[in-house]
Amino acid sequence: MTDAHAVASSDALPGASVRSAPTRHDNAALRALLTLPPIQTSTSTALTVPETPAPTHVTGDRELDAVLWLRDCIETAHPQLIDKALEAFGKIKTPANELEKRYTAHVSRESNGHFAAVLMTFGFADLEGLAKSTLQKKSRAEEAIFRFGNVEAVFKDTAPEAACKKTLRGLKRSKALGDFDASEARARFSGVPNLAPATLSDCLYAIAYWDQLYRLRAVLNDGFGDPAPAGDAHERFCFSMLATLPPRTRQESFAVFEHLQSEERMGWDDTPAILRNLIGGGWA
Repeated sequence: MTDAHAVASSDALPGASVRSAPTRHDNAALRALLTLPPIQTSTSTALTVPETPAPTHVTGDRELDAVLWLRDCIETAHPQLIDKALEAFGKIKTPANELEKRYTAHVSRESNGHFAAVLMTFGFADLEGLAKSTLQKKSRAEEAIFRFGNVEAVFKDTAPEAACKKTLRGLKRSKALGDFDASEARARFSGVPNLAPATLSDCLYAIAYWDQLYRLRAVLNDGFGDPAPAGDAHERFCFSMLATLPPRTRQESFAVFEHLQSEERMGWDDTPAILRNLIGGGWA
């Protein structure tokens, strides 16, 4: 008995008959296409300790220069240097918020109060946060290389991007944003078996693929990792389908709702229709 049937049976009045809806299955072809290359483990397990950065002398304040140097050590992304830097930072007696105030004042003086420069000083003394984000960035960069083989391959069109380009060939893009018309793209994608989601879970799967691809590229390209415009159009198509495909189970509805929350998409144009679909989609 499926989850949907179990819920329906438990909620039905005694003696009432329950009509079973046809079972819909995930689109295996879509999932096979929208798959990142597997991680290939590096043949070398040796860790090379990078050269320790040279001490910094830029502010004239010994403590601030020490923190700048420790930040340089952390940004090497090598665990040994990170551990030593955090240990050394723990020996500085001045509170972190006081160090940040002094550094902000220094940068403000040197930049004549330039807003962007001052903004960059926020978190100056949060070395633990810097260590965490640096290691996360390193891990993602290594994953990108292990999956695609080299940096150049990371930015070549993936099979899904090529399929999306082929599907949308001939459609014009807007001059303002360079995107495709949503209704035209939807008509094209809906007719291609391995690009059309069959379930809400398929939609979330496809959205996750495009997000993962973006993140792997962005870490190697100063934060820029958007897929080809045709790939972006497919992600938007799959998001819009969250308002159309009926949920099969309560769990599937919750997964979509949690996606909207976690990705801060409650305010998007399609979201009211998606929520109506989750509530009235018929899983119960």
